Amino acid sequence: MSNFSDPDRELLWDNEIQIDPIHLKPGHFVTRLDRPWLGTPFPLEGVMIEQKRQLDWIRQHCDRVVVDLLRSRNRYRPPGARARPAPPQHQEWRGYLSDPEAPINALRRAEYTDEVVSESIETHDLLYRQAESLVTTIAGGGRVDTEQTRANVTGMADKLERNVAAMVWLTRIKNADEYTAEHCVNVSILAMGLAHALEWEREQVELAGLAGMLHDLGKTKVDKTILNKPGRLTEEEYDHIKKHSRYGYLMLRGDDQVHPRVQQAVLEHHERPDGTGYPHGRDHTSLQPMSALISVVDAYDAITTRRPYSRARSHHEALGILWKARGSQFDGGMVESLIQFLGWITPGTIVRLTTGDQAIVLRASHEHRLWPLVRILELRDGEYRVGRRMDLADYNNRNPGQAIRVAEVLADDALNVAHREIMRAEAAGN
Repeated sequence: MSNFSDPDRELLWDNEIQIDPIHLKPGHFVTRLDRPWLGTPFPLEGVMIEQKRQLDWIRQHCDRVVVDLLRSRNRYRPPGARARPAPPQHQEWRGYLSDPEAPINALRRAEYTDEVVSESIETHDLLYRQAESLVTTIAGGGRVDTEQTRANVTGMADKLERNVAAMVWLTRIKNADEYTAEHCVNVSILAMGLAHALEWEREQVELAGLAGMLHDLGKTKVDKTILNKPGRLTEEEYDHIKKHSRYGYLMLRGDDQVHPRVQQAVLEHHERPDGTGYPHGRDHTSLQPMSALISVVDAYDAITTRRPYSRARSHHEALGILWKARGSQFDGGMVESLIQFLGWITPGTIVRLTTGDQAIVLRASHEHRLWPLVRILELRDGEYRVGRRMDLADYNNRNPGQAIRVAEVLADDALNVAHREIMRAEAAGN
C-alpha cells in the first residue's frame, strides 16, 4: 500500500516533513513512501536511514518520502520541506490518520466493555443463525426470508459505531465446515464497516450489510463436488461456478424487500474494473460503488479463510494481494479504503512479536502501525490462553533502545485461539 498519493492531499503530523529523497540524510527516520511498503527491502513500520544502499534504493524508486523528525537521530530539515499541506478534498482521504475521530479510524479507538462485547457476540450469533437458516432453506428449495435478514442487519447498524471493532474481531473466527454462512456474515460485517468508514448515508450502510449477507447465496445452487474441489477446475467446472452470482440475483429479483442496488451487487460482485469479470464483463464505467465494495470485502474474507483448494492467508498477505490487483480485478479506491479502514494491524489478528511471543491484537496504535495494544498468548495444556496486556507503543516510547514490534502477522487459523473468551476476558479486565 502506498502511504500517500499526492502531496497536496496528504496530511502530516507536526513532527513530519515531506521531502525529495535527494535531501534524505543518514539518521532520518522515513515513515512513508510514495509507493507500497510491500515489495520494498524495508520493514512496514518505517526505516532509520543508516546505510548508503538504503539511500540509493529510495532515491532510485521514490520521488518523495515523509520523514519523522521526532524519531530521527538527524533533525536536518532541508529548505522548502513541506509540513502539513492543505486538507484533502477527496472523500476516500478525509481524516485518514489526521483525525482519530474520523470514521475511517474507528478500529484505532476500539474499546471492549462488557456491554460492547456482549452486544457484538449476540449480534454476530443472530446474523450467523440467519445466514445458516438462509443457506439451509434455499438448499432445500425454500424461499429467501429477506425481511428478517434486513431486520437483523438494521439491528447491527444501530450499534455499528460503538461495536465495529468487536464485530470486525469476530470475523477472524473461521470454521471450514461452515464456510458459506460464516462467509456471508463476515462480508456483511466488513461491508458495513467499510461503508461507514467511507461515510456513506445510513441507508447505504444498511444496504451494504444486506448485500454482504445475500451475495453468495447463489452457491447453494452450485454442485458441491465442484465448489469444494481441491484441485484446479476445468473450464466447464469454472463456468458452472460462475453461475452462482446470477443464481443469487434471480432469487432476489422481484422481491420488494430487497433494494435494486443490493440485487445488482449480488449479480455484479465478481465483475472487474478491467472488464474481465462475470457474468456480463462490465467494466469500471458501469459498475456501481456497492458492487465494488462487496467485491473487495468478499475477496478479503475469502483470502484469509482456509478453503478446500487454498490455504488461509494472513491479513498482510491479503492486503498485498488486493493491492496488486487494484484497478484490474478490484476497484482501486475501494482497495485503498479497505486497507485504510482495517490498517496494517487489525483487531483479532494473531501476531508474532520480535520477542518470539505470540499475541492477539486488541487495537492498533494511531501513530505506529506495528506497535499495537496486544494480549500475550500463553500455551497451557495444549491451548492458547490470554496472558498479560501489553501496549507496545507505550512500552517502546519508554524503552527506545529495546523496542518490541510485530515481526509477523499470522493466518487466522495458525493457532487454536478462543476469540470470544479472549474478548470477554479483555472486557472483564482479566
